[in-house]
Amino acid sequence: MINYYNNISLVLITIFSIYSLNLRAQNHNLIQKIPFDSQVEFSDLIIEGEVVSKSSYWDETHSSILTSNIIKVYKVFKGETISETIEIITPGGVVDLKAVVVSHSLNLRKGDKGVFMLEKTNSGTNTQSKSTNSLSKFKSLGATQGFYKYDERNNRVSNMFSVTDNIKDVFYNEIISYSGKQPIIIKDFALNKDLNTFSKTTSSKSVMAPAITSFSATDNSAGTKSVLTINGSGFGSTKGSIGFSNANYGGALHTDALDNQVLSWSDSIIEVEIPDEAGTGTIQVNTSSNGSIVSANALIIDYAQINLAYDIGSGDEDFQTQHIDLNGSGGMSLTINEGFNTSEAMAPFESAMETWTCESGMNWVTGSTTTTSTLDSYDGVNLVTFGTLPLGTLGQTFSAYSACYQDGQIKWYVTDTDIIFNDAINWNFETNTPQSGEVDFESVAVHELGHAHQLGHVIDTNVVMHYSLSSGEMLRGLSNEDIMGSQDIQYRSSSSGICSQSVTTNQPCSGGSPGLSVADEQLDHDIIIFPNPVKDMVNIKNSGNQNIREISIFNILGKEVYKLDLVNNYRVNTINVSQYPHGIYLVKLNSEIGTATKKLIVN
Repeated sequence: MINYYNNISLVLITIFSIYSLNLRAQNHNLIQKIPFDSQVEFSDLIIEGEVVSKSSYWDETHSSILTSNIIKVYKVFKGETISETIEIITPGGVVDLKAVVVSHSLNLRKGDKGVFMLEKTNSGTNTQSKSTNSLSKFKSLGATQGFYKYDERNNRVSNMFSVTDNIKDVFYNEIISYSGKQPIIIKDFALNKDLNTFSKTTSSKSVMAPAITSFSATDNSAGTKSVLTINGSGFGSTKGSIGFSNANYGGALHTDALDNQVLSWSDSIIEVEIPDEAGTGTIQVNTSSNGSIVSANALIIDYAQINLAYDIGSGDEDFQTQHIDLNGSGGMSLTINEGFNTSEAMAPFESAMETWTCESGMNWVTGSTTTTSTLDSYDGVNLVTFGTLPLGTLGQTFSAYSACYQDGQIKWYVTDTDIIFNDAINWNFETNTPQSGEVDFESVAVHELGHAHQLGHVIDTNVVMHYSLSSGEMLRGLSNEDIMGSQDIQYRSSSSGICSQSVTTNQPCSGGSPGLSVADEQLDHDIIIFPNPVKDMVNIKNSGNQNIREISIFNILGKEVYKLDLVNNYRVNTINVSQYPHGIYLVKLNSEIGTATKKLIVN
């Protein structure tokens, strides 16, 4: 006990250390970077275009949901001269009350403009598609890497690994230098006119020019219905849009929140929900008439949760997701591919599973049977396998969902999860640090299991849910932010039943906690803290036989902020923590023979 109190400040300072920020992350490769010249070389078609419509559909076997994106073509930089529109097929989408979300895949919005690096595809025929020309059906080269999105307001173009200022004079010329030909104009696109318009409004010297003076959030997380309040002037009375640094692009560009996520708008105050793609970085206020303004300071996003965008008739809305009991034991059984099961990958994958289970209680186990399948499918089987993935992609997680109407709202839940690792990667399966040129398998497995947990990307190179990982780097442990986000999902999944489905139950660490005595380990197992995260009243339940004598709560600096000496050994002790600042705390419990320490999140 003496050592614990002497070292608690040091331990907590280590646990809660501030992580460094790298907004560009150009040397990181969870998605391995494809050099620009190689992209041009490998592409069958390179066009400038705009997404004019999109629709999702089942493939011919009704095993996968795909999305058809119709692109209006403005220029052709490489490839055959084609019609004014082409079709780009992307994995995932929503059909009725079924959906699939695929990690590290291209997700386009109507109105997106930019340059597409494409390769031909004949997969996933859409029987409802109006496209009859097979040459007009393509997929993005390297998934997300194949789209260079325009930020017209700032005359900038970017994908997840590069940012180029000056679209016409620099980016166009870069493509031409590698393609060796001038672009073919299919349809006039007045880029200069649009840029001049944006430039004039943004650089206005009028006293009415927009200004951001401060902003604050109810919770520094994305996809959780957290509301950001922006204070300033010159926003105007007509609603515009709010752009957030996109975590999937390392913050290189801003992605607007959905229109219905902008909750209120006045000349001096804006309230907006933080969308699930938001990452740490600046925010951008786009007014309807006074141009745009980017914040001087960064909004910090600790974690992100995956949302499902679904149109109920008035435009897309973002809905939170959760897990249900899929195996009758409160969780999810993973079916391992035969080859994967006997490979060196199995041990680090199981270690990655245990990492999440020990911190969040996520209840997943490996099933008793294996499979020969290597393909994702909406079939209720939670597949883990090696397979063929898009160029540069290390791993992908396919989350399938169903939904129902409940209490006047749509509720979405996970029905199956497939995780596929690239079989063409030089993996490190050992416990030691990967060698140069190797990619650490367990680090990637922890990341993809985070997506299976329903966590999205963040911008922080020191945490596993950062969108990329460098070759030779080992990042297997969870940050406090990873834990906060996953515990919030697990609490929602284990406490709130939806759509007549059974709730999940928490899974304890199979190996126990290292360094604990038998009594300590038993007490650690017997103590349940709920809800966690908590806003006001937290319950500490003792489901075992040891008598709790003392409960203490410590803040991030190691200072004891609460202490309760127990005379009567109640099964449940309720403590009001509403007066404590938001953050992570440690709850220490002493019994007659053992000690246990639990994390508590106050938000």
